[in-house]
Amino acid sequence: MTPEPGRLARRIAARRAHGDVAPMSDEDAQNLAQFDADIAAVTEVLHAEIAAIEAGRIDAVTDLYPRKAELLKRIEVLMPVVEPFLSARIDTDPDLRDRLVALKAAVSEDGALLERISEATTAIVREIDKIRDRHSLNGLYGKRGERRVDPSQTPRGIDKTL
Repeated sequence: MTPEPGRLARRIAARRAHGDVAPMSDEDAQNLAQFDADIAAVTEVLHAEIAAIEAGRIDAVTDLYPRKAELLKRIEVLMPVVEPFLSARIDTDPDLRDRLVALKAAVSEDGALLERISEATTAIVREIDKIRDRHSLNGLYGKRGERRVDPSQTPRGIDKTL
């Protein structure tokens, strides 16, 4: 009575039987279909996020983040499983390459917009800190924001003239 081999053992045995070419199981086909659906969904979410940023609806970016993070995580998890089959799939489905290029373009554009938002936010916070410091009781400041020496604390020197 030998134990039945596990899923991994069956897949390894199937791959060894077919040589260098990796055979596609039903599970692999399901993973490829899920990967394709996730690519379409994340591209759609990224386009919605880009449109929201361009329209100035930053709150929509916050609302879209959980869905985008979930989809990107699923793609990241599926990538090692579907990678051996992608080159063969691109040969049979030429639109897959276009979908991957569209995803890459959307990720790049979204990343650039989010980077600019981050830089603008940092600059605004820095400016607010400067204004708060200028209007605080931490000293006297000139018109240009430079710190003035307190006139009541003039350096006392010794008069050496006779």
